[in-house]
Amino acid sequence: MRLKKITISKNALLISYKLAYDLLLLLLLTFAATLAAEGLLPGLVSSKISFSKTTISLFLVLALIAYLGKKLDITYDKIKISKTKFLPMIILFSFLLIGSSMLKFSLWENITIALITLFVFFLLYEIIFSSEE
Repeated sequence: MRLKKITISKNALLISYKLAYDLLLLLLLTFAATLAAEGLLPGLVSSKISFSKTTISLFLVLALIAYLGKKLDITYDKIKISKTKFLPMIILFSFLLIGSSMLKFSLWENITIALITLFVFFLLYEIIFSSEE
């Protein structure tokens, strides 16, 4: 009796790669929507859905995309990140979401956490855009 080796065709791998990208987009949109809902109404979403499960599923899909991309020899050119006026608005919006989710803390704790968060955002901004100069 001869045993056949089961192989997956390149087309099937390519289709699964594209489906994994679509799944990643849907997971990111869901994650952003749940974070926005949690920021607006703290405790509403987190009492029903665990953010750790969503985060773990995001990383699993990213690992699947990386594995399939390496198996299919898919590479991308490194893109140059340009400074836009949209990034400070995103940082301000995320800062407001963080501030509204800390309503149970005292005023001084809120100020301390907010300043540390702003400092971390500033450092990340400098790290990302430091190579442009």
